[in-house]
Amino acid sequence: MQTNIVLYLTFSIITVLFFYLIPSTYRRHYLFCVNFIFYFLCDYKFGLLIFLSILWSYCFGEKIGCSIFYRKLTLFLGMSLVLGTLLFFKYYHFFITADNSALGLLMPLGISYYTFKIISYLIDIYLGKRTPEGSFINYAIYVSFFPQIICGPIARSTEITDTLKNDLHFNRQLVQSGTLLILSGLFKKLVIADRLSVYVGSIFSNPTAYPSLALWMAAFFYTIQIYCDFAGYSEIALGIGNLFGFECKINFNLPYFSYNINDFWKRWHISLSSWLRDYIYIPLGGNRKGILRKKINILITFFISGLWHGTGINYICWGMWHGILSLFPFSKAPTKKQQFFHTIATFIFVMFGWVFFRASSIQDAITFIIRMFYGWTININSIVASVMPFTGDYSCLAHLITVCIFILILLICEWKEYLHPAKKYPSKYFIYAVAVLFFGAIGQSSFLYANF
Repeated sequence: MQTNIVLYLTFSIITVLFFYLIPSTYRRHYLFCVNFIFYFLCDYKFGLLIFLSILWSYCFGEKIGCSIFYRKLTLFLGMSLVLGTLLFFKYYHFFITADNSALGLLMPLGISYYTFKIISYLIDIYLGKRTPEGSFINYAIYVSFFPQIICGPIARSTEITDTLKNDLHFNRQLVQSGTLLILSGLFKKLVIADRLSVYVGSIFSNPTAYPSLALWMAAFFYTIQIYCDFAGYSEIALGIGNLFGFECKINFNLPYFSYNINDFWKRWHISLSSWLRDYIYIPLGGNRKGILRKKINILITFFISGLWHGTGINYICWGMWHGILSLFPFSKAPTKKQQFFHTIATFIFVMFGWVFFRASSIQDAITFIIRMFYGWTININSIVASVMPFTGDYSCLAHLITVCIFILILLICEWKEYLHPAKKYPSKYFIYAVAVLFFGAIGQSSFLYANF
């Protein structure tokens, strides 16, 4: 699903302006309508599907909340339709012979994200963590909230519904923080991620045509690209939510400064990792049934994470790669000197995992990694061949230098945040604004995680 970021932001700004022009009494109804208008504009073919999923799960949520007997059966039936629908669209091509590009058209917008939202809502009611949402409109807004529908975050129901129970008044502080979040997200997405996409795509599409240096550069730049693309979108989504008066938890917390894989998954895609922890790992037994069972539960959880991202064996390998690394973490309390080296090692391990994630198949991923080490030489010819894919002409060096400068700026800003998390650095937003204005690659680029 291709989502033009300019149209996405334009729609968001217009809807926010009208949101505060209408009386607060009608703002919930307005937001309910806006969510479905957005969905129908992006994916009209499956607009009815998300509405029926919302209606089905809302009714079963009410049943779970008021039932004394057969609550587990009611929960199973409530989840069966939405989970079955997700599995059908995700794994449809395993059972038929068809062209993958045609099958891509069948994937409903945001189905992975709103399905997990629905499941968490139903399970929370079953476990007594919340009561059924009395308002269908509030529940529908939570599931279909348009800033989060493309690729998350997977917010918990109370983050949205509790806010809706109060009058949605203008909150200056939230609007300011939301604006800064959007600006930070645009910097990551437009200035860095989109400028790396052409290079990464060229190398990964034909790794045998490039020297080993180019493959190392592509693996490194994809590691940066996927972070800037997904974290950038998450910040934009959270920022737009702030503009409407919603305050949801952050989805990324400086993940590339992690000192081991376990720390990485506490910082990367936090809404998904916490969802997998709460609704897969802990129900399996977590760490309560011995060391062996704990390790098995970790592997199962990461296996499911791989399946959630895609149906290819390469996604499963990516998930199991992280699962195996999680079984053998570095020191949990490293010294400052150890932490530096552990952070570098963790980044490299994560980078190799992203090769499996980005490659079209497991065979392509293995070929890519082998060629990273095969025939390694550094000379003027290999350097030129490695840099040329940025633009295809002799402006490639200027493009490389420019994007590296912006990566360095981001690194410095995030390093300061990592060292002093409570301290604010407002000057960085001025740099972000200038960079977006003069160097933003505005185009038809999609959000990477919209494919999952």
